[in-house]
Amino acid sequence: MSGFSDDGQWWWDGTTWVATAEVVLPQLQATEFEQSGKLKTARDRMKNTEWLFWARTIVPLVAATSTALLVVGQRAFRDYRSWKLEQLALATTFLLGPNEPMLAGEASLGPEFSEDPPSRNLAVAVTAAHVLVFRFDSGDGQPRWIALAGRGTDVKLEYIRPLHWARILDATGRPAPGPGGVVFGPALMVSGANGQWAIVGFPSVFKPEPVLEAWRQATNGTAITG
Repeated sequence: MSGFSDDGQWWWDGTTWVATAEVVLPQLQATEFEQSGKLKTARDRMKNTEWLFWARTIVPLVAATSTALLVVGQRAFRDYRSWKLEQLALATTFLLGPNEPMLAGEASLGPEFSEDPPSRNLAVAVTAAHVLVFRFDSGDGQPRWIALAGRGTDVKLEYIRPLHWARILDATGRPAPGPGGVVFGPALMVSGANGQWAIVGFPSVFKPEPVLEAWRQATNGTAITG
């Protein structure tokens, strides 16, 4: 049966122990979102959102593109969030088995820093016993690697307000670029024994509360609001 060692450094694949850092998830089955045909529309909206994000840097178009970005971005990120949560549930079940499903999750769906386009490479999943941080192989890809696997009691989750300074690591655990570590979107900061990751969302789409509540119930602790 699949599962992690107590320190989260090893994963049992049913036959042998594999170092968590070396686990590569296979291609996941198609999600309901993909099977419904909604993914193409979501991808088109995301392309428009990324173009508007860059166009907003042009001073004469700031006001117009900011308004358009808010409208188009909400739709694109809402679609992508639905898709990513379905992928997270599948990845969690693959790693932990059907008896420990994902209770809540969130994916990075917003710009982490002002000069960066929307980043969609990290996500967090919470189960009754574990907190998992996944790295995606691409913005349009799937959870492929495990950045963190820890017992809920060994991991800290915090809600970070927009425009809040924080020390941020990128998806590989290295210090991320950016102006002083400022998080420009609402975020969940996940801290574990081997690093810290920011799951950055898009305003009005990002929903950290279910993740924090699942973590509180799993640890009988109290989430911290930054």
